[in-house]
Amino acid sequence: MEPVCLVEPVPSSGALRVNPAALGLLRGLTRPLHVFAVFGPCGTGKSFLMDRLAGQGEGFPRSPGIWVWCLPHPTQPDQALVLLDTEGFTEQEGDETKLSRLFVLDVLLSSVFVYNTRSEGDPQRQLDRLTYVRDLPRVVRVLDEFSWENSFLLSSVLPDFVWCLRDVAPDPCLDEVLEATDHELDSALSSPQDSEDSPSSCVQRLFPCRKLFHFCSPRADGGHGKPPAPTDQLHPMFQEQMGHFKDYALSRSPKTMVGNRVVDGAFLADFLERVVDLLSRDEPVLLNELCSDLQQEGSVYSVGYPMDPIGGAPLRRAAVSTAQPSVPEPKMERVVPLQVSRPALPVLAKVAPGTAQPGAMEEPMCLIENSPDGELQLNQRALALLQSVSQPVVVVAIAGLYRTGKSYLLNRLAGKDRGGFSLGATVQSHTKGIWMWCLPHPRRAGHTLVLLDTEGLGDVEKGDAKNDVWIFTLAVLLSGTLVYNSLGTIDQRALEQLHYVTELTEHIKVKVAGEGGRQKGEDSAEFVHFFPAFVWAVRDFTLQLELDGREITEDEYLENALKRRQGQPEKLDLPKKYLRQYFPSRKCFVFDRPAPRCDLARLDELPEAALSPDFLEPAQRFCSHIHQHAGTKTLPGGHVVTGTLLGNLAVTYVIAIRSGAVPCMESAVLALAQIENSAAVGEAVAVYEEQLEWRAALPTESVQELLEVHAQCEREALRAFMARAFKDDEQQYQQQLKAAEVLQEFLKSKETVAQAVLQTDQSLTDRQREIEAERARAEAAEREAQLSQEMQAKTEQLLQDQTRSHQEHVQQLTAKMEQDRKQLLAEQERALALKLQAAEVLQEFLKSKETVAQAVLQTDQSLTDRQREIEAERARAEAAEREAQRSQEMQAKTEQLLQDQTRSHQEHVQQLTAKMEQDRKQLLAEQERALALKLQEQERLLREGFRGEAARLEQQMQSLRQEMNRPQDTCSIL
Repeated sequence: MEPVCLVEPVPSSGALRVNPAALGLLRGLTRPLHVFAVFGPCGTGKSFLMDRLAGQGEGFPRSPGIWVWCLPHPTQPDQALVLLDTEGFTEQEGDETKLSRLFVLDVLLSSVFVYNTRSEGDPQRQLDRLTYVRDLPRVVRVLDEFSWENSFLLSSVLPDFVWCLRDVAPDPCLDEVLEATDHELDSALSSPQDSEDSPSSCVQRLFPCRKLFHFCSPRADGGHGKPPAPTDQLHPMFQEQMGHFKDYALSRSPKTMVGNRVVDGAFLADFLERVVDLLSRDEPVLLNELCSDLQQEGSVYSVGYPMDPIGGAPLRRAAVSTAQPSVPEPKMERVVPLQVSRPALPVLAKVAPGTAQPGAMEEPMCLIENSPDGELQLNQRALALLQSVSQPVVVVAIAGLYRTGKSYLLNRLAGKDRGGFSLGATVQSHTKGIWMWCLPHPRRAGHTLVLLDTEGLGDVEKGDAKNDVWIFTLAVLLSGTLVYNSLGTIDQRALEQLHYVTELTEHIKVKVAGEGGRQKGEDSAEFVHFFPAFVWAVRDFTLQLELDGREITEDEYLENALKRRQGQPEKLDLPKKYLRQYFPSRKCFVFDRPAPRCDLARLDELPEAALSPDFLEPAQRFCSHIHQHAGTKTLPGGHVVTGTLLGNLAVTYVIAIRSGAVPCMESAVLALAQIENSAAVGEAVAVYEEQLEWRAALPTESVQELLEVHAQCEREALRAFMARAFKDDEQQYQQQLKAAEVLQEFLKSKETVAQAVLQTDQSLTDRQREIEAERARAEAAEREAQLSQEMQAKTEQLLQDQTRSHQEHVQQLTAKMEQDRKQLLAEQERALALKLQAAEVLQEFLKSKETVAQAVLQTDQSLTDRQREIEAERARAEAAEREAQRSQEMQAKTEQLLQDQTRSHQEHVQQLTAKMEQDRKQLLAEQERALALKLQEQERLLREGFRGEAARLEQQMQSLRQEMNRPQDTCSIL
């Protein structure tokens, strides 16, 4: 087909109208769609780029509105490629409303949105020309009830953003840099931005995936201006760059709507009609409500194909037709009326594991707060947002005395000059409870950075001092990196203010006490396996980093402050002792005052240039260290924590604190493991069913084919289970995937299918027997009829022979009688004797003929009986042969089932062994790290003269070595 106009402005009113013929083309596409939309300034080669993507010389006309071109996908035959070419905008002010609406349509319809510009001057200035992106959160909303979190929700449904920068001077080094950074757009933008409302910032905040592709001039001579003709030779570097762009674009997932559900052409056409009408009436587009209405009104839509977990094509029960839509009728235009929408209950779709997560929260939310009765409680809205994040999380918590600038430091870490965590400018504590901010990690793709800002410690207005201890305890338990913020210097007073570290043994248990309880100090020795990395941020630091006349580093400054001395009072020694024992991984940063005292009250309003360089330099190093070295939050054994798991951990710890118990980390991990392992079983069942629907057309032709499909589905299901499950040491949950009594849930579809195939085989065998018997009876009847016909023919032939023979004898006798008639008178006696003799001879002759006929009939009868016996014997032999063959087939099927059981067991053992080996290596790495840290601390204690503590530490290290040398448990699955 050729491109046709899809949407164009009405010249008289400026409203948008849709071409029904183009909608008909879309409705003819029953396959999943890859929709690419291009938008940008005039004269930048947008249509030329789309033509190259389509693999055509020249297709799109340079006309107003949005034009559509439907093509088969070049690499995925079961999917369709839809290209949208949009008119460009100019430097002069035009119809901004029209262009803004066209931009919104391109974004909502596409799975990949391409912004195409030329490289003229500062490249970022070209990106900032996309001013229409500022209006996107106002015009488009996911949920009407959560308008304040709209940008956060939009980032989960918007398409990929690809910036194509054209006519860049050929530079192979630049292309290599882009390839090395995986074409990430953020790496090419200047930071920080002047304004959060700039188009660049809006693109970073709203679009979850952002890419940048450079293109040199397509002309072979490297010149600029009019694009080359279809027959002209293209520049080799442009062809190579175009190849990289096409590889990326064509490998993306199909178009999805709210809930990550793949759509087809019929849904997209109706969706377009609704959106055009809403835009023409200046009404907001409520995506969740609109998609719900369309799915309720059109049950024939292909909406609802779940995506393949591996990231490929959608799983469907049968392949859809690959026929192309017919040639459209002549173009007809009309203004699309709004169809009446039924109200739908707005709900947030549950995000499936592995799918794209929301890019950012617009602002922090309180996660843990104090209830009116003074107890800690979870904010359910914030908890729901945290649990919706299925990516691994890097959790950084900050704690310290109140009014020490903790929130401002976290805002710097989030890259926000304005907004973010609220700052206070008075002597009164501002942050209450624990506040959370989820952001895309700036250095690690596919990870979410979770910042936790805690209530200031030591607030004189606080009624319950225990609240400080629990806030500090939760910061330790939930974080992977703990930043302790203090003012001035690290002196004895600062250490005394960190007395919360000395109270951790009273508020945290590592393991559940067994019979007889646990020995004192046994828990604290295990803290190193659970506790986060420790970073001490010393604010308003004015001293010189010198010791004994030489310059020292910030880390050396911290270690010197933690040096223990013999004879020091226990009250002064305990903070050093426990800080070194519980947090062996330590780091220190010192910061000068960020601005003059008179400007501190409006610190979040000051531009970057107004801040002190002595503050900016360590702040930059601090942020770089956290972004680069703060590890992903893990559980003992190396299991990665996602937002979902972190939310469940917070629930477990807060419930324990509210009940008056001491939070136990082992109990929390085991409870978490039960939740995750149960979910892993459910996910494995779902993966099996999806794979079964995708791979098998039931019933299969044979049991062997069914078993092969089952093996593939089971392998994928086990992989899904192993990827999510942890702490299943007794294989309790993995056995649920094998045990016959529990297998009813997991293999329900398999057993049904197997029974259906066996029943089909049985019915086919019985039917074959009936057909064979009917065929044998028919053949016997046919042979009987044939023999009867042969008997009748033979009998008729004998009768004819007798009659003919009799006639011949009569003729001969008559001739002879006529011949002898003249002699009759003379020889009457002789003639009479001859007559009598002739009559006797004739009688004997006829009698002899009757005997022959009877003999022939008897011979035929005996032959018929023998043939019947032979046929009966042959039928019995064939039946016996079929029975033996059926017995062999049943035996072969039984052997196949036994082999499949053996294969299934081996698959379970193989994957479990691999997971156990991986867990063992992770545990061994953790133990080796803990042993190295304990060894360093022991050497330091010996140098400082604490030989008793060094001996106790040696016992701990000896126990740890024994645990490391303990033989590995064998894998046993019943």
